[in-house]
Amino acid sequence: MLGATAVLAPMVAGVPAAQAVPRPAAKPVTFVPANKPGRHVTTRNWLAGHGVSVIRGRQCVELATRLYARNHWGSLNNIYGLRSGRLYEHKVTFHRNGSGYLPVPGDVVVELGGSYQHVAVVNRVSKHAIFTFEQNANPSGRHTYGWNGKKAWGAYGPRHVGGFIHSSKNHFI
Repeated sequence: MLGATAVLAPMVAGVPAAQAVPRPAAKPVTFVPANKPGRHVTTRNWLAGHGVSVIRGRQCVELATRLYARNHWGSLNNIYGLRSGRLYEHKVTFHRNGSGYLPVPGDVVVELGGSYQHVAVVNRVSKHAIFTFEQNANPSGRHTYGWNGKKAWGAYGPRHVGGFIHSSKNHFI
C-alpha cells in the first residue's frame, strides 16, 4: 500500500522525475547526482521555499541573478559595478561591509579583491555568523562568514567582503 508514501521514479537526464514530492520542513539540503560537473543541490528548504536550486558547476553570479529574477527582486546584471548607497531600478541597493547594514535572507554577499570576485546568497544570519548558499566555490554549496553585528569576514583567498546587495522587494526581514 502506497498511502502517503511516494515512489520516486528513476532519474531521466539527471533530473528527478518526482521533484514535486513534499519533504518535511526540518529535512536538510539533499544532494542529487546530475549530468553536470559537481552536484546539484536541491534547496527547497531555504528562503521559506523561495530559494532556487544550487548547481555547483555554474558560476556564482548565476545563482544570485536567477534567484532575483525568479522572485522579481530586480536585475543583478552588474553586481560588481554597484556603488554604495545607490538605488538601481528602484529596487536594488548596495550596502558596504561595515556600514551598519544588517544583511537579511536573500541578500547577496559580494566578495571583492584578488583576480576574480565571488558572490553568495544569505540564507540566515545569527549573532556571530552569516550562513550562505553559493555556486562554484564549495562542494557543499554552503559557506559561513564570520559576523560581529557590524562587519563580515571569511571571504575566499585574497578577497574581502565588500558589501551586501538588498532588494526592496525582498521581505525576509
